[in-house]
Amino acid sequence: MMSLLVDAITYREVVAEHVININILRQIEDDLDIDEKISILFLIIDNYGTGFNTVFKLFQIHKTKDAYIIADYVKNHPENWEEKILEALCILNNREILRKLKVSFSDLELQYFPKVIHSRNINIVAKCLYKLCESLDEKEENLLLNYVKSENCNYESLLDNVDYLELHMLYWIQIGYITISKDKLHNIKKLLKHLKEFKDGRLKIICIELEKFETNLHVVDNCGNFRTNDKNYLQSTSPEESTLTERHLCKKTINSGLCIIINQIHFRKEYETRYGTEADCITLCETFKAFGFKVVILQNLKRNKMLEKLRNISKDHGQNYDCLFLCILSHGYKGGVIASDEKEISLETIEKTICCIELREVIKIVIIQACQGKTQGINHLRTDSLSDSFAPVEEREEREEDIRQFDNFCMFMSTMQGFLSIRHKEEGSWFIQEVCKIFKTYGNELTFFDCVRKIMKSVREKEGTIDGNQIAQSSEIRVDRLLSDFQLKQSTLAV
Repeated sequence: MMSLLVDAITYREVVAEHVININILRQIEDDLDIDEKISILFLIIDNYGTGFNTVFKLFQIHKTKDAYIIADYVKNHPENWEEKILEALCILNNREILRKLKVSFSDLELQYFPKVIHSRNINIVAKCLYKLCESLDEKEENLLLNYVKSENCNYESLLDNVDYLELHMLYWIQIGYITISKDKLHNIKKLLKHLKEFKDGRLKIICIELEKFETNLHVVDNCGNFRTNDKNYLQSTSPEESTLTERHLCKKTINSGLCIIINQIHFRKEYETRYGTEADCITLCETFKAFGFKVVILQNLKRNKMLEKLRNISKDHGQNYDCLFLCILSHGYKGGVIASDEKEISLETIEKTICCIELREVIKIVIIQACQGKTQGINHLRTDSLSDSFAPVEEREEREEDIRQFDNFCMFMSTMQGFLSIRHKEEGSWFIQEVCKIFKTYGNELTFFDCVRKIMKSVREKEGTIDGNQIAQSSEIRVDRLLSDFQLKQSTLAV
């Protein structure tokens, strides 16, 4: 019988000062393009009020001679620079350099959460604006610059032929067009006004993220939130971090919830029966009932029926609850899941279907247990995928949309895009079993994001073998647009 290994490689916090020094930083700069250097400076500067003059001067030095402009900057701004550089490299997703530094990107993801709207050492709004810069194509970037220049008749002529949008943003901060500050008094209303003119879906999402900071709604906007020990969190914070901790603890308590479990067991022809998924379904049901949730179990849904059930959540179950957990257990492919009739449903379709006007005020958490790669399963350890994906891509029904309906949403995946998700045919999947274990143990004392971090760490520590080949798994948050963190509440009716 196949068994899991217990001598797993565990998560280790990467100590930046042991990884980077000035000499190594110069070697890193040798591998960076000028646009990457400007992006890093944009992310790590400690005073955005004088940031334009500082970075533009370094930019001009780089144009005239071979200079190490990031190294020059950190010499004059030494506070915590190693941590900032390492986090910035994660945000830039420069894996080649991180490999050269011999650090695990998976460990860094757990330490810095580069893909979601959290930050440990870097200004969270700067991180969001960097994402904006990366999302705009050349035409959109020029259009945005023209919008801003039309409102500022004395626009700096030195920037006329400069294509790096981060430099323009630093200039916008200098002239007061937008504001980024350490004390979280951000002002980006004028920029948001122009961004809303763009119809691109990617920019809609960034607008939502930026609006949270403009309205001070995003209570998990914090630096240092994930660096502290859970039990000693309040005692270990500095005065500056204490304010952020108070905001973090101004979380929403879930008093009523709905959990919908879509459990796909049997498939038409090509996909194997998902043995072990019943164990996941039972454990999820027990877990959410313990927190007072109404639990609805749906099994073996064909594509059209599954989409119909998702569209009709508010119609079938009302809106009188604080939180919705939608748990989908199925086979999958990169970017989606498989219905029982073996047709594809994309993750984007799932997101847009439940992010409806009727559920705008409800916290919506989607938990996906499905492979996002293409590998066959063997023996007791199985994978939730198939060697080939063949069904037609989902075409979404067009509906009237309000950008605010996409708020209050998070999608938590059992595995990263392109990779396997492991399921034991008797005990259930690694991911779902850890979700339930962590929620049962910590759900009524830790926040949702604290639990997520524990789940991700625990899943990463698991290892097993299939036919002598070592296997592992890393879960991830795919989308995070929650307006606040929240905490589950143990039900007095739980048995």
